[in-house]
Amino acid sequence: MAFKTEFAVDMTCQGCVTTVENVLKSTDGVERFTIDLPKKTVVVEGPAPPSKVTTLLRKTGKTVIVRGQSSTETANPEAAVCILHDTEFLRDHQSVDPGKRHGLVRMVQINPTQCAIDITVSGLTPGKHGVHIHKLGDISRGAESTGEHYNPTNVAHGDHQRGHVGDLGNIVVDATGWGDLLVESDRIRISDLIGRSMVVTQLEDDLGRNEQSTESTINGNSGPGVLCGIIARSAGAFQNKKQICECSGKTLWEEARDLDAGHA
Repeated sequence: MAFKTEFAVDMTCQGCVTTVENVLKSTDGVERFTIDLPKKTVVVEGPAPPSKVTTLLRKTGKTVIVRGQSSTETANPEAAVCILHDTEFLRDHQSVDPGKRHGLVRMVQINPTQCAIDITVSGLTPGKHGVHIHKLGDISRGAESTGEHYNPTNVAHGDHQRGHVGDLGNIVVDATGWGDLLVESDRIRISDLIGRSMVVTQLEDDLGRNEQSTESTINGNSGPGVLCGIIARSAGAFQNKKQICECSGKTLWEEARDLDAGHA
């Protein structure tokens, strides 16, 4: 499996280009890349998860935005995105999430039978946290209003291979509060998920293996949701040419910096 990801990187000179080149050349899983200074774009190909490449590019001090993501195996694959918000702020009906807990999910239909789901979270407690796709796209009360796990095959809760279609296992969060997870599934179709939701839970998912607990076969004893968001279609590589936000009139660089400041 390999990704093709288009990044907008706020580069201003040849020195910026050299800095980005050095990062990409030393990154495992990056097979090819092209950098366009006038357009401020970087296109990366290879099996390295886009979340990993994004993190490394941001460490250069540049503002980095994923503009589109595709598969190298399919010309025009479906893609989706889910912005994960702090459920406490959603329950309090805050229009903007000012909390430190947040995350991002990017999904690409690699081919008709395989989907890649790239998840990153920040601000969570260290340890394992369950990740699930839920049936409903209602986050008006945070994770509480997203309904049950997405389970079109009507089976017991479990891991991402044998449980609910929406069971994605656990994401491991390090001591800094950051975690990432890449799931490859042959049971998920992006077209079936648009408008549904994704939830990251407070506790570790036992993957349905606790025979002493009935909750294990329902939700893996993973506790309440701490992050949630609605799954929406997103642009593939080279499909998003936006430079100015139509809502605010700000450049995409200003929008990104405002978002980062809100999570600082």
